[in-house]
Amino acid sequence: MKLKKIYPFVAAITLSLFGMGYMTSCSDEPDSANYYTFTGEMVSDYLDHRPEMFSDFTEILHRSGLYGMMATYGTYTCLAPTNEAIEAYLRERGYNSVAQLSKEECDTLSWNHIIQETYFTTDLSDGNIPTANMNERFLTFSCDSNATNGNVMYYVNMASRLVVRDDSVENGVVHTLDHVIQPSSSYLPEKLLEDKSISLFTSALTLTGLSDSLYEYLDNTYSVGLDSINKGIPFHRTGAEYRMYYPATRMKRFTALVETNKVFADAGIHNLDDLKSYAKRVYDEVYPQDAGLYDDDWTHRKNPLNRFVAYHLLPYYGAINDFTISESGIDYKTTCAMPNLIDCTDWYITLMPGTIMKMSSPSEGLFINRKGVASRYSVRGVKVYTPTEMKKIHDQELLEAGLPVDTLNQQALNGIYHYIDGVLTYNKETRDVVFNDRIRWDVITMSTEFLNAGARGNTNGQHLAGFKQVEGWNFHGIVPTLALRERGVWMATYSDAVDLIGQFDVSFKLPPVPANTYEIRFAYGAGNDRGVVQIYFGEKDNMQPMGLPIDFRIWGGDPSIGWVADTDDNEENRAIDKAMHNRGFMKDMDSWNQGGSNNLRANNGKYRKILTTQALDPNKEYWLRIKLVIENAEAELPINYFEFCPKSVYAGLTAEDTH
Repeated sequence: MKLKKIYPFVAAITLSLFGMGYMTSCSDEPDSANYYTFTGEMVSDYLDHRPEMFSDFTEILHRSGLYGMMATYGTYTCLAPTNEAIEAYLRERGYNSVAQLSKEECDTLSWNHIIQETYFTTDLSDGNIPTANMNERFLTFSCDSNATNGNVMYYVNMASRLVVRDDSVENGVVHTLDHVIQPSSSYLPEKLLEDKSISLFTSALTLTGLSDSLYEYLDNTYSVGLDSINKGIPFHRTGAEYRMYYPATRMKRFTALVETNKVFADAGIHNLDDLKSYAKRVYDEVYPQDAGLYDDDWTHRKNPLNRFVAYHLLPYYGAINDFTISESGIDYKTTCAMPNLIDCTDWYITLMPGTIMKMSSPSEGLFINRKGVASRYSVRGVKVYTPTEMKKIHDQELLEAGLPVDTLNQQALNGIYHYIDGVLTYNKETRDVVFNDRIRWDVITMSTEFLNAGARGNTNGQHLAGFKQVEGWNFHGIVPTLALRERGVWMATYSDAVDLIGQFDVSFKLPPVPANTYEIRFAYGAGNDRGVVQIYFGEKDNMQPMGLPIDFRIWGGDPSIGWVADTDDNEENRAIDKAMHNRGFMKDMDSWNQGGSNNLRANNGKYRKILTTQALDPNKEYWLRIKLVIENAEAELPINYFEFCPKSVYAGLTAEDTH
């Protein structure tokens, strides 16, 4: 695992709250009191040498057995609560001293405050800390301005303030907290009900019965050996040696994207009856065949209100900094992506049957169902608020409603929720305009498994996240070595890929896309260690072979592919593209670079294979099967992304762009 970079905090983030009438900034000059001169101490030494601040927390670490780990070499973030913070925690529970805590309570407290990766505040953005703590819970990082002196204050889970930050030690970093971190033990529906500023949405959630769908958490049938969790499994890829680590547990997690009461009111929706009427207008237009059939059956999946609520729910765990690109220390949006050509974008299935959602992250923030690039959008979409914005909105709305301002924590036991700045629907504009575009679906969101395990953006260096089971995937009795490829600046879109190694035969469910005729494409990289595969497509029990087997060992210059480097003549380049297309291939995109250079389109080992042209129905399930058809127990297959390109794009009046 890599050690995160160390330097004083000088980053600036400006957060605009639309319609709120104020602005806050996460920018300040470093306060010398917040920085510590490195003296070669371990985390354990740092705590021991400051008993007036940390004696209680040190005792808790001793009782949990984790003190010894804090004395060893590694890469740790220790979020150390002060003695005053521990004492306040004890008083809340009727205890007088740490000695009254049980061993189990000490374990939980220790696990909640230690992350097995080093994160300085310079590594973090407004959103989740990328690696879960030792209790397998993700923590929120956010900021606020001190009303007295204007300095920026930093928080974990919106409640624990970093009173001293970025103290570098030999085996990581220590941040001092003024409150004990207490991750919620509530399930997502319960956490939503606690938030009085979203009471209209939660009333609809309860009425439709969709809250019942959000109580799943652990898969109790899952098991994996301790060595696979702690020591890892050797993983050999392209001549390099890695270690692959399986998740200790298999979790179901969810994300809710929620309008506040004020957002609804601004749209003329003041109560549940208004919301029912609004949902009916939208979804009777989108699904005219169902109009009037299920209006009073709130739990029916075709009821308009049910559809409205379900479209706000995702079966993935998604922090705001995980929805498109997530990696602390590397800004892929400026290093690799070309923001004048594309917005970094991912696609997700929702709990509304047959529907998907587009997440885009231009420089203005994260948007749902936006069309266009950067400020050149034709459909703005709905913005997702950051945790810092969310906390300010929450407090402001409660004050305006005459309600007491309570503590906000967007993290539930099995999920997370975010505020959004407009009313979110799967309306005709979304279906027929926004989604009438090339849908480039990253393999990491092809299954809920990867995000729910926290694997995205958490596969650095020689440390890979491996999986023995994948939701919506079938290994046909042959379980290959399967891992998320490490997230580095390399030649894959968004630096995400899944590697299969072995005599693989895998099939997986494709996402539903709006009814249309699509050209379905598979993006991959050639390599001498690849294999020859047969690809099948169709409904699960009726998949048909898509042409002849594909030899992934053949590079683009082979006549069967016809890759030729671009020239200065655009007409000649278009002719080359057309000739490749006629052979069933396309160059990769020109909107992604490897580390600021080495454009993917200019790489003769990176291209897209056109698998089939099919009319797709969002009410049907389609599967893709990839089977190795040569004997090679070491064959590798990296899967990067798939494209669903509608006929209006691949055969439109203007040529499809190269982005």
